[in-house]
Amino acid sequence: MSIRGIGDGYAFQRLLWLLVGTILLPTAVLTVFGVSAIGNQRAAILQELDRQQGERLEIAAREVYALVEAAEQRVQDEAQGCGNEAPCDLSGPGVTAWWSWPTDASPPVELAPLLSGAEPGPGTTWFSPADGSSPLATFDRGATTLAWRIDTDWLEAALTRRVAGTLPEGVVVSLEGPSPGPATPLEEIMAQLDEGTPAALVLGRPLDRWRLLVNDAAVPTRAVLRRNAWLYPVSLAVLVGLVLVGTFVTLGSATREIRLSRLQTDFVSNVSHELRTPLTSIRLFVETLQGGKLDDDPQKVQECLSLLSLETDRLSRMIERTLDWARMEAGRRVYDTEPVRARELVDGSVQALRSQHLLGEAVDAIELPHVSEGLFVAGDRDALVEALLNLLQNAIKYTPPPRNIRLEVRVDDTWVAFAVHDNGPGIAPRDRRRIFEKFYQADTLLSRSTQKGADRGSGLGLSIVRAVARGHRGRVELESEVGQGSTFTLWVRRAVATGMGLEA
Repeated sequence: MSIRGIGDGYAFQRLLWLLVGTILLPTAVLTVFGVSAIGNQRAAILQELDRQQGERLEIAAREVYALVEAAEQRVQDEAQGCGNEAPCDLSGPGVTAWWSWPTDASPPVELAPLLSGAEPGPGTTWFSPADGSSPLATFDRGATTLAWRIDTDWLEAALTRRVAGTLPEGVVVSLEGPSPGPATPLEEIMAQLDEGTPAALVLGRPLDRWRLLVNDAAVPTRAVLRRNAWLYPVSLAVLVGLVLVGTFVTLGSATREIRLSRLQTDFVSNVSHELRTPLTSIRLFVETLQGGKLDDDPQKVQECLSLLSLETDRLSRMIERTLDWARMEAGRRVYDTEPVRARELVDGSVQALRSQHLLGEAVDAIELPHVSEGLFVAGDRDALVEALLNLLQNAIKYTPPPRNIRLEVRVDDTWVAFAVHDNGPGIAPRDRRRIFEKFYQADTLLSRSTQKGADRGSGLGLSIVRAVARGHRGRVELESEVGQGSTFTLWVRRAVATGMGLEA
């Protein structure tokens, strides 16, 4: 976006700083506060959830130890009747397997690796197997040594039942065994770190290296927190993006309005200048004739009258073009659509060009197509002739001698294309997108040399062509290459043949 002129640049800078001060800067400040508020809210919620989980872990841990103690007490009671001759049966809730052997003998083969270095006594001694399996407990009863393995599945199920009434709905408590093998220093460090994590608590004996987990993922607060973790930042990013897009759109719109204002000012200035030139000439010719200075020379009088007629026609064309554009802008231009011979449009535009006395020798040099008398288009004859006339005028005006201007008519099933080719200086890529805008003129050094003494115009010709094309539900296209010429193509719908004739 380029803006020329000191006034335009100042207006744009003032608008830019106004947007920065009233929109961008407050948005940036609000964004910082928003990010800070979101972070603080999340930290506060997490802190509260951690506190709640810590309380839940304490409750669950007390229940776990109470369950283990109850299982141990039951086993001790069952073992009271065991002796040298009495059979023992320690099976029951909380026990997944049990063994017995004489105290002075070696333990069973499957237990020997797990009880290496063990010295069972009258009390219960707990072992945490290196393979990560359930803990073992051993104790002596007279001459018999007893061992049993706690059932961790029973322990977890019983724990779930006992805490069901004390924990909120959706909170799940579970036990997690240690990894197989002896604890490494790193695992011990991690276990110490886990002790400080509210969601997981590393248990001591008899569940050495086992972890108590509390999962509250299904709790609504946690679900809302997870959702807000991405919803708030994304919403904030979208809001900031919309503000930035809106700012750029506003700047772009304001730039176009500033440019349009400048072009309108240039248009008024150009039209005033162009109107002044023929009016001045008319006034001088009238004063000359009124003064009687040429009464003795009829040839000079006739020449003055011819020039006076020429300037009057020129003035009428300028006024008519301005009025046509004004009617189009106001939406008051009505097109009488009917079948029109394409040949009539070509002949009408060339005749109108010749009647304007604009570079008559160049008009005769235009290469015209052979158009079938049976080819019809659907449109308003006068409006389409005016559009073709504007294209031909531009081709002659901006093409230096020797001119090679050609009018071509192409046909397909739906459309009729009127293409005007020239060998002029071409149109730069930066001007091609705007060449059809009202008041816009491609101000290039290549085009200035071709307009010596010619009416430079007011930048409405191509704007009128585009308006006529759109009014006929058609289009106008441009193909151009700098130094090679340009081709303007006006596409109009072809009149449809019916059983009763032609239909527009």
